[in-house]
This record gives sequence, C-alpha cells and structure tokens, in this order.
Amino acid sequence: MIVLSTLFSENPRNTNNYEYKKEVSCKDNYLSDKHKEAREEFIKNNPIVPMNPKQRKYMELLEDKKCIIACGLAGTSKTFIPTATFADWYRTGKIDKIVLVRPAVSNSKSLGFFAGSLETKASIWLAPILDVLHRRLGKAVTMLAIEKGDIEFVPLETVKGRSFSENTAVIVTEAEDCTKDEIMSLLTRQNGCHMVIEGDILQSALKHTSGLKTAIDLLHKHPILQETMGYIEFDDFGDIVRSKECREWIKVFVKEGLM
Repeated sequence: MIVLSTLFSENPRNTNNYEYKKEVSCKDNYLSDKHKEAREEFIKNNPIVPMNPKQRKYMELLEDKKCIIACGLAGTSKTFIPTATFADWYRTGKIDKIVLVRPAVSNSKSLGFFAGSLETKASIWLAPILDVLHRRLGKAVTMLAIEKGDIEFVPLETVKGRSFSENTAVIVTEAEDCTKDEIMSLLTRQNGCHMVIEGDILQSALKHTSGLKTAIDLLHKHPILQETMGYIEFDDFGDIVRSKECREWIKVFVKEGLM
C-alpha cells in the first residue's frame, strides 16, 4: 500500500532542509536552474505521443474543449493522457492547480479498511495518477505542489459548493461509480476550469444507475451540450494499448459477460 508519505521517501536533495524549502517557496522557483534544465530535457525526449487516432483526438479535445467526458475500456490511456498533459501545463504555467477527484465507491469495497484519513486512503487509489505526475514533474516538485495545495485531492462528497476557476484542471477518475447527483454536482462546478471526467461503465459498481452513463445519455440527447463539451469513447478492443495481455483478458471478460 502506498500513501503520500512513502511516495516521496526518496529525498536526495533533503527537501526538509529550511534553505531548500526557502528556495522553492514560490511557484516560479520550484526548481533550480539545473533541475529545470533536466526536466526540460526529459519532457523533450518523452513527449506525449498518441498511439492511435482516438488518442490523437483525445489530445486535440484537451486543447479545444474545457470539459471532456472520456469513456471506454481499461488500458486505453483515459487517465494517463490528461494527467500527463495537465502536468506539462502546470510545469509551463498554463494552469496553477490540478485537482484530483475519485468517487468513494469501490468494486473491491476495501477503502474502509485502509488506515488513515479519507485523503490518505484516496492517495492509495490515486497512486497511478501520482506516478504520472512524478514522471512529468519530478518527485520533489510533486510533493511541494501537494504541500502548497497546487495539487489537491478533493473527496467527491465535498465537491458541492466548490467552484473551479480557469487556472485549474480537474481530473475525475473512475467516474463510472459516480451517482447521478454527484455527476450533476461535478458538471456544475465549472467556472472556466479544464475538466476531464473519465471512466468505464462496463466496470461500474452502480451499473445502470451510473451518473456517468446518465451524463453521456444527456450529452447525446441534447446537441447544445455538444457545442461546449468534448466526448470520446474507447469502445474497440484495438483501442487498448496497455498490453496484449490486458487486451485479451478484457476480450474474454466481455465475451463471458463479466464486464
């Protein structure tokens, strides 16, 4: 099990040191010149490259639309692409904040057995997103961004009443387990922010009552929503890029009616 305290256990620069914290106390000075150069070189050598036409469309939607729903099979980079993109936007100053949201419903039903606060528990669920942030930003910067509130976990039940402004990017992952009321709350929190709501209805613990399914149905029903919303569906087995093994297992699960 991974929690935030252990995600940042590698501390070669002694980030607890007062002088180091003073150095990075302002966002513009998060990185030393040497570290900045290293990160720029890494990003240059590791661009976000689409692996198929749908991923290319997904990346284009991120540039063109403020709110996107991405639905489809596991292993299609529904989470990776927006996370890596928003990390790069944060690094370059296009946005000032990244908000991570995930519903408190789990097919494994194990969240309640994890130790610690809801935020600590959620850090375990959000570990794959944090892994991407580490690669794009570096571990020290990710840690400091979390400490400063620039990268924030918002429990879904506390979203109501929040308003996310244009300098913020919101990633709602595993949205298939959002209720209808939760999806309504999410979609009305926009105040110019970038928001990606992604999930796989086939894996929903809520099945036909999934709020994600409701939002997609309404999007198809009302053309006016399509003027401002982006939508992409990874519904073909060929969209799965994680691995051949992943793709073949999902084929079997679907064929056997297990998904």
